[in-house]
Amino acid sequence: MKTIKILFICMLATLFVTAQNVPPFALEEVEVVPPKFTSQKISLANGEESIKTFIAQNFVYPEGNRLQEGTEVVQFTINTNGKLSNFKVVNSVSLAIDKEIISILENTDHMWIPGKNNGIPVNMEKEIAVQVKVGYSKSNANDRDFTSIARGYFTKGATKLFVHQKAKKALNQFEEAMRYRPYDQGILLMLALCEMELGHTESATAYVDRIKEIDENEVKSDLLTESIRNTDAYKELEQLLATR
Repeated sequence: MKTIKILFICMLATLFVTAQNVPPFALEEVEVVPPKFTSQKISLANGEESIKTFIAQNFVYPEGNRLQEGTEVVQFTINTNGKLSNFKVVNSVSLAIDKEIISILENTDHMWIPGKNNGIPVNMEKEIAVQVKVGYSKSNANDRDFTSIARGYFTKGATKLFVHQKAKKALNQFEEAMRYRPYDQGILLMLALCEMELGHTESATAYVDRIKEIDENEVKSDLLTESIRNTDAYKELEQLLATR
């Protein structure tokens, strides 16, 4: 604990329904009735508490682990009986944080009102994104700009890929960028491009599927530079995008 005492962990959490292909942070646009977190064992008498607050109050940074930050994304299913199952880590900050977040979520069994479709309770997949920010004070942690940090890694990745033609090293930089901004379509597209360049079609397909899961609209190729769209890897990736 000697290291943890001088650090502050700042956590932000958001939820969105992946089964409905809604963008993150847009829960209010879901037309079906999503599962609702109550913080109580199926009792609304004491009011509602956000899952964000519940996680923040129960999160303990794992001891004996190198301090890491980023955006942890976990998918799970809320069943009609209010129990959670099928946990899947979509974006990992670290294995220790994976276990901590899933452990907290497992303790919320029966704290959810199941989602409904046309008034009928149904199992529904949900996804939670938790930002874990590390700093030497509360204000220092809050000032950590994940967008700016991800942009720095993205720039390094682009340089490695297009200037030095080092797809593997570029992949490492884009993976770091995704640790901070897992919903950024540009980062996911560059990851798919690197994997395609390395001949890893299966991995590239997984990133393409993730892009489609986040946003069912077509990838906007007009936002990409001419140099990117003219690469053989992107042409192959474009064919892959067309089949998904």
